[in-house]
Amino acid sequence: MARARPWLAAAVLAALQGALLVDTAWDKSEVGDEPTYLAAAALAFAHRDLDFNREAPVLPKWGFALGLRAVDPSVAQTPARRDWAATHVLWSKTVDGMRRDLLGARMATILMTILGGLCLWRAASRFGPGPALVTHALWCVSPSILANGALATLDGWVTAFLCVVILAAVRYCEAPGPLRAAAWGAALGLAAACKVTSLAAVPVALMVGAVAWKRQGRPGGLPAAWKAAGAFAASGFLALWAAYLLSTGPVTAAEGPGFVLAPFPQWWGGLLQQWGVAGAGHSTYLFGEVRSTGWWWFYLAALALKTTIGAQALALVRLAAWARRRPLPAERWTDAAILAYPAVLLLLLSVGRTQTGIRYLLPAFPFAMLWAGRALTDAVRAFGPAAGRAAVAVAVLASAAESLAVHPHHLMFFNLWAGGPLGGPRYLILGDDWGQDQRRLGEWQAANHIPTIYYAEYSGMPRRWGINYKPAPCEPKVGVFALQAVEVHRPRRTDPGCLDWLTVEPPDERLGYSIYIYVVDRERLQRLATERATARPFWRSGAPSP
Repeated sequence: MARARPWLAAAVLAALQGALLVDTAWDKSEVGDEPTYLAAAALAFAHRDLDFNREAPVLPKWGFALGLRAVDPSVAQTPARRDWAATHVLWSKTVDGMRRDLLGARMATILMTILGGLCLWRAASRFGPGPALVTHALWCVSPSILANGALATLDGWVTAFLCVVILAAVRYCEAPGPLRAAAWGAALGLAAACKVTSLAAVPVALMVGAVAWKRQGRPGGLPAAWKAAGAFAASGFLALWAAYLLSTGPVTAAEGPGFVLAPFPQWWGGLLQQWGVAGAGHSTYLFGEVRSTGWWWFYLAALALKTTIGAQALALVRLAAWARRRPLPAERWTDAAILAYPAVLLLLLSVGRTQTGIRYLLPAFPFAMLWAGRALTDAVRAFGPAAGRAAVAVAVLASAAESLAVHPHHLMFFNLWAGGPLGGPRYLILGDDWGQDQRRLGEWQAANHIPTIYYAEYSGMPRRWGINYKPAPCEPKVGVFALQAVEVHRPRRTDPGCLDWLTVEPPDERLGYSIYIYVVDRERLQRLATERATARPFWRSGAPSP
């Protein structure tokens, strides 16, 4: 019975996470990137067209295609015209049909997320059942994992596959050899077929593998080392190539012709395209400022505002335990290996210009959770069994409570430092409001019998969700207004200052925290006019009125 308890706890946590993910996936309308990914998935499934949306690696798209096929056989009849594909698989459907197809595609991500969590738990079990339970609990209730694990996007996939990489790495370090090296390489190859940010794990893997081989007494000598290295490289290469159906062809840049014949050319072309995008920059918002060059501290701010207070407290518990009782040298080396990839990824993202939210840092989360899960051992050793376990339990339960309090709106999660999801958009609103609550807006409009609203939209096809609207005007008007939070705090489709006449006051209602509702009658219109020059408006995106 004692041996079964860890497995039972893991099964309960996985079931809880699965229920939360399915509920979130069913609730949310399509987010910014999903129509493109679903179109690419349908084109790959129906026509083996791997060139469309090649900047996004192909493996998640095969998953989305299988999920779509399971709920909607018409995906096999997707027209070859790329500009029709998204309409065919999504926007040509009824509201119920769109929700069904979105859930089908998202189920592939959900299953990968659950599987990734179980792999992370198995890897953490090497440090004991307690650290494994803490690590798995952090994974299952993390708002960022719940948000991205319920979408048909790439971030949940690469993060889940990196959990598989961690387990394969642990198994290799326990008994270095060609077979385990091949499994490790294959896991990394599949992670690279999900998102290119996983490539930062390759040099870390080579270093960790070399150290593990040396510490095991160099079994088999140099020939065995070369055999393991060859198995690692070959399996990674073949796994990535298999994801692209063993395709070969010219590698093309976005602005030029093909220049070399190579395996999986779409992946190489996408890598070149991503490199160009990273150099060009992206319009980014942080603490009231918009830039295209980014900030060196952008992702540090994202971590501070988008991770739960409980998770942060757990990290502090471990550091406090270190201050009281220094870890052994072997433990320090283990922690260094665990945190190497997060450190490299954080550095690369921080010096880059493309900074579009916490989801880019998501692949580092399983490593950080594994490190934090080990706090239980340190806390018990430093503070005693009762106090140590209590401190860790309180931190984990606080993290779960803060995350579950916003369910199913995990994309809009902000912690208490940021003022929760009500206050967080003032500081960071990129990849948080992603257009995910348009279904709720359509239902709200119908339930309130409002023929037409003024809408500051962000993405997608709002009318397909029952939203009958006109663009939100810059001049004051009577009517009902729905404003996407991202268009309020970091306007892109509207000019800065356009909606300042309205946002001097807080919204009357918020849908999913991401859509602000204002009902403006003539009396309120007069009040807004007198308040427009106030020094303390709810929000002002342009210069104050004279």
